[in-house]
Amino acid sequence: MAIVPLRRVTLIGELKHRDRVLADLQRLGCVHVVDLVNDGGKPHGTGIRAEDLKAAIVYLENCPEKRPGSSPSKSTTTLAAIRPGDVQRIAGEVLQIESESRALAEEQELVAERIEQTRPWGDFQLSTADELRGRRFFFYRLLHREARQVSASVFADGYVNVVNTDPQYEYWVIVAKDPPAGMPIEPEELDPRSLSQLQSRLTEIGEQREQLQVRRIALTRWLGCLRDALAATEDETARMNAKQRSLVDGPVFALQGWAPRRQLPALETFARQNTLALHHSPPENDELPPTLLSNPAPIAGAEGAVTFFMTPGYRAWDPTWVMFFSFAAFFAMILADAGYGVVLGFLVALSARRLGQTAAGRKFRQLAVFMVVITIVYGVLIGSFFGVVPAPGSWLDALVIKSGGVGIMRDQEAMMLISGTIGVFHLVLANAVVAWRWLGSGHALSAVGWVIALVGGWLLTLTLLPKPDMMGLMAERFGGDAARWSETTSSTGWWMLGGGLLLVFLFSSTRPVFSFRPRDLLGRCLDGVLGLTGVTKAFGDALSYLRLFALGLASAQLALLFNQMASDAAEVKGVGILLGILVFLLGHTLNFVLAVVSGVVHGLRLNCIEFFSWSLTDEGQPFQAFEMRANK
Repeated sequence: MAIVPLRRVTLIGELKHRDRVLADLQRLGCVHVVDLVNDGGKPHGTGIRAEDLKAAIVYLENCPEKRPGSSPSKSTTTLAAIRPGDVQRIAGEVLQIESESRALAEEQELVAERIEQTRPWGDFQLSTADELRGRRFFFYRLLHREARQVSASVFADGYVNVVNTDPQYEYWVIVAKDPPAGMPIEPEELDPRSLSQLQSRLTEIGEQREQLQVRRIALTRWLGCLRDALAATEDETARMNAKQRSLVDGPVFALQGWAPRRQLPALETFARQNTLALHHSPPENDELPPTLLSNPAPIAGAEGAVTFFMTPGYRAWDPTWVMFFSFAAFFAMILADAGYGVVLGFLVALSARRLGQTAAGRKFRQLAVFMVVITIVYGVLIGSFFGVVPAPGSWLDALVIKSGGVGIMRDQEAMMLISGTIGVFHLVLANAVVAWRWLGSGHALSAVGWVIALVGGWLLTLTLLPKPDMMGLMAERFGGDAARWSETTSSTGWWMLGGGLLLVFLFSSTRPVFSFRPRDLLGRCLDGVLGLTGVTKAFGDALSYLRLFALGLASAQLALLFNQMASDAAEVKGVGILLGILVFLLGHTLNFVLAVVSGVVHGLRLNCIEFFSWSLTDEGQPFQAFEMRANK
């Protein structure tokens, strides 16, 4: 749980050396630059738009057939090898190809629809109004029952011909001056081109798209150059923005920002080498520095899950460690199958190389591997392998946690209690963190009160549940009478619940504790009453964790259902085995996708909404180092 301590640093130097100082500071890459001018000006840019370069790079990287050597990890052509204007030309050509390809794809889809619409009437060329002496063609696609309802006046007013029929429709062509009044539907508007012309155009579009694809593949040789140009453009833009944020006073300039405390020796060396004055100081109480998270490599993958919802404030705490373990555990409980864990592990292994190409990808890979391990372990403990239960007496069956002689996943009451218990103690941890943060303040006792109240409410719940009979289990395991255990636990729970809520009432306010002025006393009472309204929130949040059981049960039941459907299909004569395999694969693929999506969404939800709402209310801004990206 590490939010890196920062220091406010100010660099002062001669204005004539500012550009060189900014370039060297960017290479050092450890300062989050702040605005000393605050003129509200827009960030400066360069001649080449970074957005265009990004769009061109993404389009080329998604090319299904890249030229050899154009992988994202290798540059085929360096930026220094071409003229500056060529980069803009190449990016423009890539974006033009993308635009033309998109337009052709849309036209191809439209022409294909027109072909299917025209095909029932055959290959013909529409005559002009002069050739038909003022008459027109009207095309009708009539259901058989609609065709029988056409009035006789239609046949008298115009020429009617049924050119085609199929099991559902009859295709009529009527030649008349005006649309017939007795038709049950409106006429269709066909493309003015003939069927052969439409098919010819469809072939032309395919050839044009193939030519554009060849040009696109050829341009992938410039991927490395475009990436270098993008990095150089972003670096130049960052330098110009930093220059805009610096304060100029006569022949000197000043640049201010935030830097990690551990980087101060490097900054002092940098200041001496560039003849700069350096001043650094800790943040003031009313200042809110940016937040820089720092965690060990195996845990750092959960930082993205934390910042996905919010960046913790500088004076808050880093929940990355909690997120790492709780998110993986919640995901495993929702997936609820060791077989699905193996499939997920296979997918992670396939993408491991690609994920390893970036720092963010490597962090996510660590988290994904841990999630796979936890999912497999949990699946083994509940005894589910693609919905199949281990054979009784087998070594896998010996690893299954059982309740009443069956796998615990089949004991709904026990699983509901486990899920609720996880929720209670997840919220207890959240309030314990708040108490630790406010240590030394009377407000910390409010968080302690919630910890005591939550545990007390949990103890009361244990005594009230008919199944599982926790008091009977306690008596059986530790001796004594179940009724006595129930009485003692209930009494303890009531005292803890009452005492905890009393602490919440007394210390929810941040007003002075020992002030006896009527205004302060009334204010503390009102704050205490408002604090007690959190009882309903605590109850609702704890119950929200029951989704771990509900979604896990849904995943397990769907797996069993698809297994039964596959077994029934396999009994069909002839193609039964093939049909059974197909049902098994399609069913479990659908269930796997649903379970993974639910695991991610609800795993994040329980951490980012229920847990964070109790422990992490201060939002901050991320630390953005002024660093050089080119040649990195």
